[in-house]
Amino acid sequence: MLEVLIKSLTFILIIVIAYSLKQIKVLKKEDANVLATIIMNITLPCALLTSANGIELNGVIIILIVIGILTNVIMIMIGYFATQHEDNCLKASFMINTSGYNIGNFVLPFVQSFFPGLGVVYLCSFDIGNALMGLGITYAAADHVASGENHFSLKELLKKLFSSIPFDVYVLIFILAIFKLQIPTPILSIADTIGAGNSFLAMLMIGLLLEIRISPREVKNVIKVLYLRIIGTIMISLITYFIFPLPLLAKQILIMAYCAPLSTVSAVFTKKVGYVGDMSATANSLSIILGVVCMTVLLVLFI
Repeated sequence: MLEVLIKSLTFILIIVIAYSLKQIKVLKKEDANVLATIIMNITLPCALLTSANGIELNGVIIILIVIGILTNVIMIMIGYFATQHEDNCLKASFMINTSGYNIGNFVLPFVQSFFPGLGVVYLCSFDIGNALMGLGITYAAADHVASGENHFSLKELLKKLFSSIPFDVYVLIFILAIFKLQIPTPILSIADTIGAGNSFLAMLMIGLLLEIRISPREVKNVIKVLYLRIIGTIMISLITYFIFPLPLLAKQILIMAYCAPLSTVSAVFTKKVGYVGDMSATANSLSIILGVVCMTVLLVLFI
């Protein structure tokens, strides 16, 4: 338990340091964009390569990928029906913000530290389905609702998905698993060195992005988004733990994944469907705080 608390406090300390440096103007919120670029294009892909190398495709892996998709679908439906009497723009915004999980930048550092090896494989498997939804399909569905028109483009969806390097790495890992191939040792060695900095940079970025700023008219929407995510998380976690025919470790990893903050692209997609305001950014920041608390509690219970 002491080890869990020390490691969790280390992550929290990095977030606090970054937030403090932003407050005293040593760093700026905009610096998070630079860190995000480095993380998404360099350190996170390398961390995924080294963590998921040697993954063996089996029934559990396939089930976790499907759960990653279905979980997002369920949360999208919750967001949709919870706002069915609202205008299309707000309905689309809730579809985006109630679904999607920040796995690579938030949950992965915790799982790498406490459940290396198979735990990371399980998490990456879930994130394949989560990324498939969060990087394209969810936005396509929400945009369709916001516009009221049917202009779905498979070409644009695939372009959006494969323009994400982490998603490309997942596809590579999946292909390697199918053909039972290993990544060459020299490449793994390089990737391991680069990927080692992912946890620190991810927590640093979170600290810079952490910002509670909301207008009075948006308080209700922010609370509603978080409330729906919490209710959805509890419901899906109970189903996962007591019903899904999975190994205990896989269930634990899934429950940790459900407690992840909003996806990093949620604010961008929310603006693209026409929502004006800081609801998504504020909900994201608050979900990070909730996520840190939940992750610490879960680690104490699971380890």
